[in-house]
Amino acid sequence: MLAYNENGKLEEFENVSNVKVCTHCRNLYRQMIDEQIPGFREREDDTCPYCGESNDSSMRYDFHNSIMSRDEVRQLKKKSLFTTVMNYCNKEYLNSSCEECNHYDKCPGECYGNCKKCLEEVHYPRKYPEGKKDYDCEHMLNFYVCDYTAKYASEMLYLMRESEALKQIRNYHVVSIGCGGCPDLMAFESYCHENGKAVSYIGIDVNKKWMKIHNVIERYKTTTLRKTRFVYMDAVSEEYSEISEANVIVLQYVISHFYNMGQIGEISVFFDKLVQNIIMHKQKGKPFVVLINDVNSNNRGRDYFMHIIDKLKDAGFHENRQRFYFNYRIQNDFQRYGKKHQSTGILFDIPDGFDIYEPWEICSSAQLLIEVWEDDDV
Repeated sequence: MLAYNENGKLEEFENVSNVKVCTHCRNLYRQMIDEQIPGFREREDDTCPYCGESNDSSMRYDFHNSIMSRDEVRQLKKKSLFTTVMNYCNKEYLNSSCEECNHYDKCPGECYGNCKKCLEEVHYPRKYPEGKKDYDCEHMLNFYVCDYTAKYASEMLYLMRESEALKQIRNYHVVSIGCGGCPDLMAFESYCHENGKAVSYIGIDVNKKWMKIHNVIERYKTTTLRKTRFVYMDAVSEEYSEISEANVIVLQYVISHFYNMGQIGEISVFFDKLVQNIIMHKQKGKPFVVLINDVNSNNRGRDYFMHIIDKLKDAGFHENRQRFYFNYRIQNDFQRYGKKHQSTGILFDIPDGFDIYEPWEICSSAQLLIEVWEDDDV
């Protein structure tokens, strides 16, 4: 149930048998029903005790609706994709172990709690030339989600809030390349709650080891998250069909991963495919947004962000671009990549019991926001 919480903000609630949400004002109210006496039936409205609008009517039941106090609303069980996935990955991590370790020097000591070492090797291949190369272990992926998701989802939510074009889109049809654990979808859920909108989502990733986590995401259905679908393919080397309904593309920590995997030379072809197969099929006269969030370093692909601008111009599109960065360990002027976000703090509450992961609680990325339109839109 999508409704206002005790602080007046939209949030998803677990369904409760005697609690209803008004479809007009989105307030929660308590409801008791009595069956009418046969032969004395009259049409009875299910009237919201807040706004007075009718949500339903019946000639079989009488509705007895009442306002809920803030304390009563506070005690209701809430849900979000962020907490659902985080709790799932935490449980899986604590109740499983590494697959056959392909660490070049094996995990130091016991594997439990040392996936951070594996992730460091994946993220810094120059520092560890003989280290782990990819996210090839489900145990490590569960750790990765618990460690990085609050940071990644927060960075994306900061960027979304900067887009005027995003506000103009009625509902979001997102294509996320290299989607991983889908922190961008978690950010979209929160953003939709702020703006009363909904999102559908296609996640593309080459790594099928994400599948168990993706299954959890696909089962998570709410008023806000209407449809999720996942495609397992290499968006750099493999051909894919046209996607005609999209109005948002997300590239989150995917360019740096191409760089780490030695695929950065394919970035031009990759951007060509995005433009030809997705952006070229945008709805005429409607906004289209590209959100790029990645490592703030020219040694990890940041300088390739702008290459997609050239591809858009070659295809006849106009664009409005804005660059952003977080003031975290800035070492040179090149890292002051456009406008500085006013805060580096995460925007999602990490659940209790996650200390083992030492999760990131600071945002640190560089970002490019691109709002696209064609000549007819000007």
